[in-house]
Amino acid sequence: MKASEKQNIQLFRNDLEAVFVRRPNRFLIIAKAGRREIRCHCPNPGRMTEMLFPGARLILEKRKIAVKPAAAKTSYTAAGIYYHDGVAPLISARANLAAEALILKKIIPGLREIHSEFTLGNSRFDFLCIDKQGRRHLVEVKACSLIEYGVAMFPDAPSARALKHLEELALLRETGYCCHVLFVIVHSKPKVFIPNLHTDPELAAALNRYAKTVEIHAALIRCDKDGNAALVKSSVPVDLSCGELAAKNAGSYLVVLEIAEAAEIAAGSLGTIAFKAGWYVYAGSALKNLTQRLNRHLRKVRKAKHWHLDYLTPFAKNIDALPIRSCRNLECCLAAALKALGGRGIPRFGCTDCRNSGGKCESHLYYFKTNPMKDRAFVEMLLEFRHQTGSLFL
Repeated sequence: MKASEKQNIQLFRNDLEAVFVRRPNRFLIIAKAGRREIRCHCPNPGRMTEMLFPGARLILEKRKIAVKPAAAKTSYTAAGIYYHDGVAPLISARANLAAEALILKKIIPGLREIHSEFTLGNSRFDFLCIDKQGRRHLVEVKACSLIEYGVAMFPDAPSARALKHLEELALLRETGYCCHVLFVIVHSKPKVFIPNLHTDPELAAALNRYAKTVEIHAALIRCDKDGNAALVKSSVPVDLSCGELAAKNAGSYLVVLEIAEAAEIAAGSLGTIAFKAGWYVYAGSALKNLTQRLNRHLRKVRKAKHWHLDYLTPFAKNIDALPIRSCRNLECCLAAALKALGGRGIPRFGCTDCRNSGGKCESHLYYFKTNPMKDRAFVEMLLEFRHQTGSLFL
């Protein structure tokens, strides 16, 4: 197929607009249009924590279903969402359409042919491109929807598939292929693209490691409410240096715990503490072996009690860990941010040996009545710590 150059392309249809209600699992969104509740297919495997709050405005596309309607679990696909004064497309697989129509010819000089879904051995790549000199280019495309504070990051959840593709491309470069990874940024106005070292440090480290072997590109598109996408910028600056920090496995973190029932818990030197039912957020740091520390916190059993948190985790119904990779110890800053959000501190918990703030921290564990991950202010605080890269990575 000959490569063509278009001004825009339709990535989805706007068949119905609705508001987000909840997301029971990765593949299902419950939306509401008027009084009608609608079960929608979720086509994006990412977490999209920053977008999916109750009341967010969704754009739905009617599904073309081959089976009988009675057997279909969802009649619509959540195709887009109004976000950051624009529209973010949600069907990540259709980033390939934008890449083929709008971007590939910009990033591969002299492009002559494009072949999609190219199979090579046991692997399949998004595109095989051939330029006028006959050079063969393998291209993998990834949709990037996590853009905050002028920084675009991929992925928003660990992606073993992306790491596998990158490693395969690095090997194929040695056989004569020109190899590329293209990140299609789908909304906002990012100043830079970086790999998400916070949620996928392995991929971030690998991108930095293979930077001289595989060409890494980032391009920006913008969609309107009818799904029409146009190319805004074919070359967004890419900074892979944070991969070095990812490899160091250092940083700070938040641990979110749900205590379903009130309990009195003996917490070492702090004595017995009465914990109300609700949600607790702990701020900590590990300037080495961060991943191992978090894995330890996530275990409820089979560990000696060393930190105050060790006494609380066996009582948790749910536990989640939120790393913030940095060379600086940020746990006191995080504790202050939790207090500013209205959290109620558990006196001296996690900070009896705190020296980072001159001994001024009242607590590193804060109580919230409801799940903070469902609170926009909490999520924005987390995003600010993760995306303000200029100061945090020092």
